[in-house]
Amino acid sequence: MPIETQTDATRETFSRWLADGSTWIGVFHNHDLGHRDVGRRIAIPFDTATEVPLHSTAPDHLTRKTGLGPGWRYLLVAKADTVDAAIDALKEGR
Repeated sequence: MPIETQTDATRETFSRWLADGSTWIGVFHNHDLGHRDVGRRIAIPFDTATEVPLHSTAPDHLTRKTGLGPGWRYLLVAKADTVDAAIDALKEGR
């Protein structure tokens, strides 16, 4: 499930995602200038075996399920392996 706000619940969710030691957090930024949510940042967990180069798009199956729209709008702008790094990456979009 994508996360997009910086709250205590977000910190707890990120901690839970990273607790297994085999997860990293991808922060994606909506770059679609014609979209009402341009600039929005979301976070999605990935297994460390999953390689996603920077500026790759978000997975479509996640964005359709959560109502975020097509994945091509969201480009990977940060990879985080700590809670603080993930929250900092989310804040950069605000």
